[in-house]
Amino acid sequence: MRSFVRSVLPLSSIFAITACGEPLLRPRPPSEGAPHFTVMSYNIEIGGAGEPENLDAIGTVDADIVCLQEVTPESEVELRSLYAERYPYQLFKPQGGAGGLAALSRFPLEDRGLLQAAQGKHPSWHLEAQSPAGTLQLLNVHLRSLFSGGPNPLSSLLRTDSDHLAQIEFFSNECETEVPTIVLGDFNEEPDGDAVRFLEERGFLNLLPAYHPGQPTWGVNSVGDQLRATIDHILINDQLVPLNAWVERLGSSDHMPVIAHLEPIAW
Repeated sequence: MRSFVRSVLPLSSIFAITACGEPLLRPRPPSEGAPHFTVMSYNIEIGGAGEPENLDAIGTVDADIVCLQEVTPESEVELRSLYAERYPYQLFKPQGGAGGLAALSRFPLEDRGLLQAAQGKHPSWHLEAQSPAGTLQLLNVHLRSLFSGGPNPLSSLLRTDSDHLAQIEFFSNECETEVPTIVLGDFNEEPDGDAVRFLEERGFLNLLPAYHPGQPTWGVNSVGDQLRATIDHILINDQLVPLNAWVERLGSSDHMPVIAHLEPIAW
């Protein structure tokens, strides 16, 4: 698969622009007559059912396909009630801890299987959506957090990169190639992390840094907003064309919704 970044700009130009802190890509409208759609990734945080603004944020963004992380059985009840009409296609894999996942869609969804890697307690979910742009393959991921890799916090922290790499390699191996594919979710790592790099080396483009380098997706209240990071990502393969990607400052979760606007390559 070819790299979208390389097809848009020469490699030397990419490095120069990145160094200056300027976006690599500019938002643009869909191609004339092309089907297009929006996808969103959002970690609603454990206890989201008790935080109505987190669930309301989903409706405010109004994306066509929504992939959620940290979905509990309680938040499933709330989400089904809130979005039964707006999102007629809903799939849930709730858990009592942080590993619960969900997908809400305007398009028909197919469950292709929950994937559990040995390196983390959070699963990922292989899905398909039948969109106006054709069949889309989605991988809703939640890679392990820095200190959840075992009883020893220091050892867990030191193994984060290798564990993330092993997780994403296992998860992505279950996906078909040459199909329009979106890998999105809470990666618990910055854009230069090993899991993101693994996907980029296979031709995927990480959308948010391509439009807004350095824009955080996670943060907690701190002096000078020092505790902020870009750890939620949406990556696409070369069967899809990016039109825009951005973050919405909504809800009270420690994560913010990340949204991408896309169209198919063959149009």
